[in-house]
Amino acid sequence: MTYRDLLQNVDTQKALSMLRLSSEPNGAYIKFDCVEIGCEGKASIKAYGDKKNLWYCQKCHAAGHIISLAVKVKGLTWKEANEFLEKAISENVNKITEELNINYELFYNDFLKEKGISEDTCKLLEIGVPKGKTMLAGSVAFAVRDDTGMKVAYYGIKMKDQKPIFHKSFNPELYLYNFCNLHEQSITYFTTDLLHCVRMIQANQQAICNFGLPYLSQPQFNLIKNVDHIIFCVDEPIARTLAVQLAFSHKLFFRFEKQ
Repeated sequence: MTYRDLLQNVDTQKALSMLRLSSEPNGAYIKFDCVEIGCEGKASIKAYGDKKNLWYCQKCHAAGHIISLAVKVKGLTWKEANEFLEKAISENVNKITEELNINYELFYNDFLKEKGISEDTCKLLEIGVPKGKTMLAGSVAFAVRDDTGMKVAYYGIKMKDQKPIFHKSFNPELYLYNFCNLHEQSITYFTTDLLHCVRMIQANQQAICNFGLPYLSQPQFNLIKNVDHIIFCVDEPIARTLAVQLAFSHKLFFRFEKQ
């Protein structure tokens, strides 16, 4: 496994635990005591998304990634650190096991209309703007279901800047939006754009989305490994990353189209 693959697939929380570093989740990041001698600051390491498993200490300005961190903390060689961290590859770590007991009252608005998503589609997929004071206020909420169809979370997209927002218990690397409705023998469209995914579903196309991540995690790879025909509708930089991943670990038929 290359170091880039390792950075993407290692479960950050599990890796820090294996390194015996006490940690505390903080949104997309996890904080831990800086390992630099004489520094009493808190370092932050990104737990998912772009630049995953890269860390930085604001106090002493030390920085690195999870592999170099393992080398420093455990006194390992580069090869030994890679082998050590492969034990922290995220499979079902932190996967939600109980159905979400929250049901937002969602309403349709002009933002969704402008994005080409109909009110009927929103009702069918449980999409809309939550009423009342919630963490997703000012956002469009999307009900997320796991591969069995169980509702596990709401994923939000802020209407102001279209940035994602969701509860820290939800790890997007472990799920694919709409995967529970997928038929493995039918053509499947893959996109990193959730709104685009919903529009394709609305057009009666079988589509899935990885919640905007610039790669496919190992758990996501495992979900699609039995799909017969995948069309990746992604931007060019992400297409190059996915092409390399697929060439090494996916033997099925796929092609790329511009998103």
